[in-house]
Parts: sequence; structure tokens; C-alpha cells
Amino acid sequence: MNATESNSSNLKQRAKSATQKLFIWTFGWVLSLALVAFGPKFLWDFATTFTLVAIVINLFCGFKMIMANKYHLMCMDEMQRKIQLEAMAISLGISMVFGAIYGLLEAVRLISHSPNPSNILFVMGISYGIAVGLGYRRYM
Repeated sequence: MNATESNSSNLKQRAKSATQKLFIWTFGWVLSLALVAFGPKFLWDFATTFTLVAIVINLFCGFKMIMANKYHLMCMDEMQRKIQLEAMAISLGISMVFGAIYGLLEAVRLISHSPNPSNILFVMGISYGIAVGLGYRRYM
């Protein structure tokens, strides 16, 4: 095995490990977010202490997910990193524009209910996924 094959193998192994860590912390964050959302009503009858503990757990998992995402990006090659960063920029822009106008729809009486912030997460996820797909199609 020459040095190039060894570096390629090492990069693939690091990328696989980074992806697994990112999956674990993202899954943990989603589970802890569900705990914050549904625990007070269904598990502990709105006891403040348990709710605060669930929030701290969620914030911890969120921090670890962010750090795992950063590490995941650092384990990518330059092209993959470029695609991911462009997709993040597009997703951030779309989410900001959508979120700003979506937040005003009730105030200008175009919708009768309060806007749900989780809808912005759906727009963010969908726009990110599409941007990554288009990026890989364009560069690969």
C-alpha cells in the first residue's frame, strides 16, 4: 500500500467515524427535543424541575451535535466541504427570508393562527437537502 492509498483510507475512516458521531448526536438532540416538547404533558405533569433538566440535556446534545457537525466538515475533502458550505449558505438564506415573512403573516392577517417555528425547520431541512443534491450533481 503506497502513501496515497493510505491517506485515502485514513480519510475514509475518519469520515465514517465523523458521520457516525454526527448521527448519534443528531439523534440524541432530536430525542431530547421530543422530551422537552412532550415530556411535560405526558410524563411529568409540567413539573418545572424535570422540564429544566430536559432543556439542559437538549442544550448539551445540541452543543455536541454542532461540534460533531464541525468535525464532520473538517473530515471532508475540499470538494465535499465546498458543496456542504454552499448548501448551508443557501439554506440559511432561504430560512431567514421565509422565517421573516412567515412571522409576519399573522400580523398582516393573511393567516389566522400563530406561525409555528418548527415549520421554519422543515423549510431549512428541505432547502439544505435540495442544495446538497444540486451541489453534488453540479460538481461530481
